[in-house]
Amino acid sequence: MEKKKLPIPPPDRRTHPKKKVISSSMAELMLRQIDQLRKTIADFFIIPSRINLRLNYSELPNSVNILLFGPSGSGKSSLVRTLYRALHNTVQLPAEIRHKLVVKGSARNEGTTVYTTVLLKEETQYPKPTSGIKIHDTRGQIWMDNHEQAQADLILDGKVKDMARVEQRSTRYAYKLWEFWKSESQLFPTEILKEHPTLSDKPHCLLFVFDGSLEEIPNGEEETLFYREIMQLARSKGYFYPQIVLTHIDRVEDKSKAEEELREILDMKIEGVVMKLGIPRSSVHFIENYHDDQNEPDLNVDFHVLRLLHESAQQGESYLQSQLKEKSACEIQ
Repeated sequence: MEKKKLPIPPPDRRTHPKKKVISSSMAELMLRQIDQLRKTIADFFIIPSRINLRLNYSELPNSVNILLFGPSGSGKSSLVRTLYRALHNTVQLPAEIRHKLVVKGSARNEGTTVYTTVLLKEETQYPKPTSGIKIHDTRGQIWMDNHEQAQADLILDGKVKDMARVEQRSTRYAYKLWEFWKSESQLFPTEILKEHPTLSDKPHCLLFVFDGSLEEIPNGEEETLFYREIMQLARSKGYFYPQIVLTHIDRVEDKSKAEEELREILDMKIEGVVMKLGIPRSSVHFIENYHDDQNEPDLNVDFHVLRLLHESAQQGESYLQSQLKEKSACEIQ
């Protein structure tokens, strides 16, 4: 993707905890910035300057894959809905997306219980070629154990079919002698697996989604250790810049009494995430999702989730660039 200079972010609800009315002039400015972001994302094309004759660009997929990880109830499915609404400037989601993304309360596992792929943006050929953007929603982690770590490993390798329940079998098959050398966490049903995953099947950008209204993020030592290990696993596979998304900023706003207090709370939360997970501060994004009963567009929500989407597409493009292989000698000739 061409590295375009983005507009200066407008004041958002982090500096306006009481949700003050935006002036008409500010609203017009924000609308122009949002339109620019929508156009930039609509024109997204993976590595447009394919000028290195030694690289095999034919391996590049037609879409960039953005993968969501995070604890149960952190807001992953709501984030997918919000991204679609903001990108397409719509309240009504397609029936397929409504069917796939079921959002439930944090008291239970989030509505997403299977590996779910949502086409956020289609690829095009005319009037000019553009790449698609796919979001892959995963079942929220609950137990933070070696079973869920093995599930994450499988997903990172692009081996899981869409709409598959990523869960281990409880039994071993006697005719598969090699299974007796595997741990229980590695026993997956063959029907959920892709035989020969390619670069098109793998995730290209990772988003870790956490509930930003919690006192601790991640929530406790066990959860912190689990996601540190997942990120270490991801880096070993070439995902060097995972992004952290903190949701439910509206809940944080409701608890704060003044602008200065809110800024201090948000800074402390972000700093805590940076220290716990060992990631750059620039990789942490505080956003607010649309609610099901929210029918009017929100300029602040649209702007910040679109910036997140733009950054994610760029991260995916960088990963794909790093995965390109050189052509063989006969191909170069």
